[in-house]
Amino acid sequence: MDEDDRERTEGGRYAEQVRPEDVLAVFSDHEPRTTTEVAETLDVARRTALNKLDELVERGDLRRKKVGGRAVVFWKPASE
Repeated sequence: MDEDDRERTEGGRYAEQVRPEDVLAVFSDHEPRTTTEVAETLDVARRTALNKLDELVERGDLRRKKVGGRAVVFWKPASE
């Protein structure tokens, strides 16, 4: 889909292509994932995946941990 062909909201912003729930579904097995893995699974830009992952961390649906100089993993916590 070309940039100019993307759907826009009433306010003129680009409509969301990937919902947070789509990203959360990638974590069905509670296995940690990197931003790149999520982006590749959903066929979206890495930045798009990172934005959604950060949103899910803020909501409390995912956890994140820095595991190296720049490496970060995300996972779905076990139900309490």
